[in-house]
Amino acid sequence: MKMKKIEEKWGRRCILLKRLPGLMAFALCLWLSVVCRAEAAEAVMENDNFKFELVNEYSEIRLTQKATGDVWTSTMSDPNFDLEAMKGRWAQKMRSIYSISVTDLRKGVGSLVTYDQLGTEYTAEPYETSYGIGIQYDVPAASVKFCIEFALTEDGFSVKIPSEKLEEYGDFSAISIDLMPFFAGAADNQEGYLFYPDGSGAIMCFDDPSHVSESAVSYHVYGDIQNNRNLKGRFEQDEAEVLLPVFGANYGKKGFVAYITKGEETSYITVTPSTAVVKASYIYPTFLFRRGFNDPRVKGKVVQKYDAEQLMAEYEIHYQILPDGKAQYGDMASAYREYLTANGLLAESSKKGLSLSLDLFMGVIEEGLILDTFQNVTNFEQAQEILEDLKGTIDVPLEVSLLGWMKSGYGTEPVYFPANSKLGGNKGLDALAKYTKANGIRLSLGANFLTASAEASGYSQRTDIVFLGNYQVLTDKRSSIRVISPAAALKNYEKFMEKAKKFDIDGLKLENIGDMLYYNYNERGPVTVTECKENWKKMLQDSKDAFGSVTSEGGNLYVLGAADMVTAIPSEDLGYQMTTREVPFYQMVVHGAVQYTGEALNLSSDAEKLRLKWIEYGYTPYFELTYESAEKLVNTSYNELFTSGYYDWKDEIVATCQELKPAWDAAQDAKMISHEELAENVYCTGYDNGVKIYVNYNNKAVTVDGMELAAMSWEVSR
Repeated sequence: MKMKKIEEKWGRRCILLKRLPGLMAFALCLWLSVVCRAEAAEAVMENDNFKFELVNEYSEIRLTQKATGDVWTSTMSDPNFDLEAMKGRWAQKMRSIYSISVTDLRKGVGSLVTYDQLGTEYTAEPYETSYGIGIQYDVPAASVKFCIEFALTEDGFSVKIPSEKLEEYGDFSAISIDLMPFFAGAADNQEGYLFYPDGSGAIMCFDDPSHVSESAVSYHVYGDIQNNRNLKGRFEQDEAEVLLPVFGANYGKKGFVAYITKGEETSYITVTPSTAVVKASYIYPTFLFRRGFNDPRVKGKVVQKYDAEQLMAEYEIHYQILPDGKAQYGDMASAYREYLTANGLLAESSKKGLSLSLDLFMGVIEEGLILDTFQNVTNFEQAQEILEDLKGTIDVPLEVSLLGWMKSGYGTEPVYFPANSKLGGNKGLDALAKYTKANGIRLSLGANFLTASAEASGYSQRTDIVFLGNYQVLTDKRSSIRVISPAAALKNYEKFMEKAKKFDIDGLKLENIGDMLYYNYNERGPVTVTECKENWKKMLQDSKDAFGSVTSEGGNLYVLGAADMVTAIPSEDLGYQMTTREVPFYQMVVHGAVQYTGEALNLSSDAEKLRLKWIEYGYTPYFELTYESAEKLVNTSYNELFTSGYYDWKDEIVATCQELKPAWDAAQDAKMISHEELAENVYCTGYDNGVKIYVNYNNKAVTVDGMELAAMSWEVSR
């Protein structure tokens, strides 16, 4: 596309000429506006489906859908919202493509100043790029220049913010940028909802009054490592799990889905509910230029410090306009799945059909006043006994992972081999592996390379651990855990693999890898979060290449290109008041490609409801078991396993597999394409093979679609 540059002087002179009196100012401004409009008119792209325009001095995007005539804009596409009634800063903010936040690093007090595009003097210069349209924005008040590039596609448009083109020339340094905050805005009387990736997924209906005046929520993609559940504790989790960098909006028959395609690991997705001042809800991405940390030297108040160096991430997001009548969250999930599959980010697993997933916990050290005791609850011979008994009882393939098998038991990484002698040692492990291989049972070794006990040996407390940007060690509240540097974790993994390959196992279960993504400011080996992500992907793919399969604990997007199974996948959202209801968006994206498990049935407080959730959301059935009673673990660090004895749970395992097998056989390998609430606590999940599964969570029978569902039951329809 051939484009002319607009001289910086035109933007500034227009502002100055408005101060001149009379016809002279009017005439000169009119002439300049004609020149600017003529040159700005070149900021247009077209294809067979869309016309894309940058208008109003490059402060507004207009995307016209040729087939329908629908116009999508960055200044509130909802015709029910009276934009002209907005005054002051809100009127400027809602008409801006960006808001940029900056701070003065020299003063070091962490105060941010945010500049909306309109209401702040700026200039905009188009430039040639193979990507599409590039605009360099200069905001003198913020002393920053940055570029935004736009590309038109067959199904929508993409936006890129190249960090290498950010220029800071004054007192301020850029911290973050909000992109097109009101592209997805809608009034409270609009039909539809916002979708956001809170846990399994969540929607906020525009007409649901429960969201009004609730606080905005910024979802950190993949989570903030300092608030990770492995460091804060299971019952102190106060941050949503965000496994996929995607969001969307539905307006009845129309809608879009947006997914961050580059730089998601340093991005946020913000949902802002309507208020008495702004009666509109909206959702948008935020991209970081610098990461902030609390200053540990300041007591009594929180003072933020920011990185001196800029994060050199390239950010890109794609907005896909969905076909009319196909704009529900299920359609968003299908569209996102197609993108992931086409780009090799979602691999089709070789594991097909129903299977039963088991974790067998083996042993852990119990600390004593004088001597420590190794609590052995499942040795290798006992593990084989459990599997022999199950194989002779149920006709379902077994997926088995061993936890706490290593030299000193669970939680003593990074020392792994030889296998614990009280469990049977390497000979016992070898014998179990040979048995499972001969009997078609997939056996994986659980291995954690990401964290270690502060008391463990085998790593350096100086060079191998993670430091935050405020020079503090990344740890839990009790300072009992150390997070291993991504570089050291990769080295430990490689040493581990040299010995693991000698056993006839079928894979690894890589603990925490799909749940913990982090950076390292340790000056002895700094690592960016992007480099960390690449290390984890390398470990996953290498494990799969070596053994044929790999399981990831946690299901963040970066694991889906290699993992055959992901575990600990949430079946609900965190529970913000603004949310209307949870939805199985994550499950709809991955079902039929990657198997997934959630909560173990033997650890659930409501097993009957959990079984129904497995059916509704397509989970693989999962138990965490021991041979001996879990009472032996009460005084250990693994005391969460309060009921796990195999023979106590055998009948429940058999009954669960027999009861639910028809549903899994009907849909396990199919793509999940629809999900809807038909009545209160009654849901229908649809698959691309024509199967529909109905689930009734009520304590009474209901009739839907001409089908009677008993209380707390499910039915399959073909």
